[in-house]
Amino acid sequence: MFLLTGCGSVAGGTASNSEGGRYLGVYPGQEATNAAIDRAGCRALRRAVEAQSGAGARSESEPSPPASHCLISGQRLHVSVYLDASTAARQRYFNRMTEQVQFYGTDPAKRPHAVAGVGDPGAYEQSASWIPAFSTLYAVRGNRWLTVSYAAAGVPKAAREQRAAVLARLAFKLTAS
Repeated sequence: MFLLTGCGSVAGGTASNSEGGRYLGVYPGQEATNAAIDRAGCRALRRAVEAQSGAGARSESEPSPPASHCLISGQRLHVSVYLDASTAARQRYFNRMTEQVQFYGTDPAKRPHAVAGVGDPGAYEQSASWIPAFSTLYAVRGNRWLTVSYAAAGVPKAAREQRAAVLARLAFKLTAS
């Protein structure tokens, strides 16, 4: 016979440990929000990509919070911008970056590289990270986690990082409450 017990409970959707504290990102400010990349925001992101690339592009959006996205494509170009504004999005971002270091810390192309001026301000710019091997920028502000993937043939990775950072700053601005 086996007896399974837990060290916490869920009541009304809020998890708490046996000491009454909260965990898994349900601290104040970690609640789900209605932030979303709406259709107008997706069009604004598409215009920014067109300005960066000098070519026309098309976009498609899924504007439903708390997980919305904007996909932008054109000739030899594919950009995706995903917004996670669900409960504990901030914690998921930090977990993702920690795991990236744990699994790929010895590979500079797969290790997170801090990107200044994109995520929340803080020491060592830990709230925005570029993964060169994936051409992807991950960034968090408050409880909004953005993932910007930037694939463009003939564009060097350093330029992709800069372009992804511009798009992330714009997406954060467009989704601010």
